[in-house]
Amino acid sequence: MTGDRPCDFCAALAAGSFDVVVRGDLVLAVLDRHPINPGHLLVLPLRHAPDLAAMDPREVTEMALVAQRADRALRQVLGAAVEGTNLVMSNGAAADQGVPHAHLHVVPRASGDGYEFREDTSRYPLPPLEPADRAAIAERLRDES
Repeated sequence: MTGDRPCDFCAALAAGSFDVVVRGDLVLAVLDRHPINPGHLLVLPLRHAPDLAAMDPREVTEMALVAQRADRALRQVLGAAVEGTNLVMSNGAAADQGVPHAHLHVVPRASGDGYEFREDTSRYPLPPLEPADRAAIAERLRDES
């Protein structure tokens, strides 16, 4: 839910309007409605989870496994047209997440396909992470396991 209305992905799930390629127990893979390249898929949880942090470990595991299977299938079916893939997941508006429902893009790529991620290299080198922040992150990661 976003506010008082279902998110766009929850509405599409409820309406059955996604072009579902495969459905798992906790996630499904669908063809992206605005593909970057032919075969562009989204892997998303069936349950509303706004981002990766809100997903439960079983959903994350199944998402990763379905994305791996999708990557293999795209390479096998589309052959030489798929020289590589991007797996992209944005979490939060500041990270360009367009729909507040967790989803992992599986994007088939080929040299010269016209799509590129742009990076502002003028920002580098970045200052190192403060030692206290690094230690706190490491502690939280240990606590999460």
